[in-house]
Amino acid sequence: MRRESPRIGVRPVDEVESAYRTLAAEATGPGRDARGGRALRDRDGDRPRALREGATEAYRWALARAPQGPITGVRGRDVPDVWRLTAEVDAAAVLLDDPACPHEAREYVRGVHDALAWVCGHSDQRV
Repeated sequence: MRRESPRIGVRPVDEVESAYRTLAAEATGPGRDARGGRALRDRDGDRPRALREGATEAYRWALARAPQGPITGVRGRDVPDVWRLTAEVDAAAVLLDDPACPHEAREYVRGVHDALAWVCGHSDQRV
């Protein structure tokens, strides 16, 4: 009998882990400023910093390494089920549709939205 690998949303845990590690490496790589903080501009046309941060936080939360959802702030200790993941995607979509959402916040929210939409299988595009 073939055993299915553990999943977060519709993605295997190792794929979500890989996406998280890739973005975390971008955030701590050569793009750091002299004080150890994140650089103010992107390297070589990489994803916008706020988008990377949003996606990284989304993956951290999906992997149960963050205490609360990146948009809703809903607390949880376990890997969120597909319903919680989808609720977070929906909350991000509402903010993206809000014309009053500031640009920097919009990029962060887009990162959360796009990462969790991929985790949920709403998109094939991994952030």
